[in-house]
Amino acid sequence: MHSNIFQLEERPLRFEEDYACEEDFYEGFVGTVADYVSEDVNREEEIEYFVEFLKKYGIMYNPEEQSIVFPEGFKIQYFRERLEKLKNIVEDITIEEFSTDSTKVWISKNLIEEKYGIYIYYRHSWKTFDDFVRCHLKEGEKYYIGTVLDYHF
Repeated sequence: MHSNIFQLEERPLRFEEDYACEEDFYEGFVGTVADYVSEDVNREEEIEYFVEFLKKYGIMYNPEEQSIVFPEGFKIQYFRERLEKLKNIVEDITIEEFSTDSTKVWISKNLIEEKYGIYIYYRHSWKTFDDFVRCHLKEGEKYYIGTVLDYHF
């Protein structure tokens, strides 16, 4: 299966000097999360998908600048539905399911942090989108999109 890595930075990026590349993921990412990383993507199409995915949370996208602003309240909007789903699963899970590698355990882990979803490359390191939102995202700030990569898991 495939997913994407989006580079986001707080300043405009100059293509060759600032864009991340496949080699930035050889150590740690490939072999742990992914089988491989590829630059062979339709960047505009993948950005369009990413923006469409985020629109329901109120992001503002500027295609000329290729920038995104995550509005105040984005974090709460983004995690609200997932928290409700997690509460329902936890309320319903049995000790037998919890003590094995059950589907409910797998779903719970992914609701907290989706390991095989979108990744963000930010300040020269990769992180899940969930981790980026929780720990690094500054609501109301502008982020510029750099490279877009595909990864296979």
